[in-house]
Amino acid sequence: MSYTEELTAEIVAEYGANPSRETVDAIAERINKSQRSVIAKLSSAGVYKTPERLTKSGEPIEKKEEMVTQICSWLGVDCPSLAKTGKQDLKKLRDALQDLLEGMHDD
Repeated sequence: MSYTEELTAEIVAEYGANPSRETVDAIAERINKSQRSVIAKLSSAGVYKTPERLTKSGEPIEKKEEMVTQICSWLGVDCPSLAKTGKQDLKKLRDALQDLLEGMHDD
C-alpha cells in the first residue's frame, strides 16, 4: 500500500493533533507500515518533529561547545580550549557565572 493523498492528509492530521513517537507507532501499526516509513512520510510533509534528546536524568542534552560560547560571551574573551574541560566542570562554571551576573543585575 502506498501513501495516497488521502492517507497522507489523514496521518498528517493525526500526528499534528499529538506529535509524539507513540502517535507514530500507532499510525504505523494501523496502516501496516514501519515506523521509519511513517516518519519519512511525515518528514517529507514537513510536520515531523524530532524528539528532544534527554540525559539519563531527564534533562535536555547540552553541548560543551554551546556552554563554552555562552561563558566566553559573558566574559568577553575567546577561550576555545575551554571546551577540553569536563562537562560537569563547565556546567558548574556556567551556573556560577550566571548566578553572579544575575546578582549584579539585581543590585
